[in-house]
Amino acid sequence: MNKVRGVDLSIGYSPGKPLIEDAEFTLGPGLHVLIGANGSGKSTLLKTIAGIIKPLKGSVEVNSVNIHDIRRREAVRLVGYVWQNPFHGFIEATVEREISFITRMTGARVNGEILYRLVDMELMDRNPFTLSGGEARRVALASVLSIDQPVWLLDEPFSDLDYNGYLILAELIRYGVKNGKVIVMTTHIVSLLDPLEPNTFLLIDRGRRRLLKGDWEDLTDDLLLGAGIIPRRISCGITI
Repeated sequence: MNKVRGVDLSIGYSPGKPLIEDAEFTLGPGLHVLIGANGSGKSTLLKTIAGIIKPLKGSVEVNSVNIHDIRRREAVRLVGYVWQNPFHGFIEATVEREISFITRMTGARVNGEILYRLVDMELMDRNPFTLSGGEARRVALASVLSIDQPVWLLDEPFSDLDYNGYLILAELIRYGVKNGKVIVMTTHIVSLLDPLEPNTFLLIDRGRRRLLKGDWEDLTDDLLLGAGIIPRRISCGITI
């Protein structure tokens, strides 16, 4: 069973100013939603779980492996991290080369089912920096997740997507949950995720630098407002 564990975990960019302190969590297969105000440490936590940023203290274990003790190539095969800004991850001259980069880096095979759900084949010869925001979002998702890692970290993945893009990404998330993946996602509009029936929420209490965990059904508007997140009662519901 796939599993992500944070052990005595403190994260941030300065030992004197941690964003989150002494966090302990275990995430099993399913969808887990990470919420918090801007600047609270959501992206930093995802990057720490992915092995991109080292923790100030403690460790992150992915399937019983310390993600910071292995080579980057091995970490990428375990954890797929999709950047909040899709253009930050692009390094190649064409979409085709962008998507194939991860296979060249890791030696893993592309899962065509994931790739073709996300990317229109007519885009393959395009420079990724010429794409629209929604096209870039879908290419970024495909370029990372196409090797079908056991853990997916999605930083604001619904941003820039039109309705069809929402449906495609929702279908992909359901595919991941069905196949036993640990999926951790950030969002500022939690009502978009209710139809996907997330398992848990992780809420960053910025004032106390704590990470709180609870069942999704226990996530109230009062908790959302306290964390600086748009409450459900004033969100626009979209059926996905």
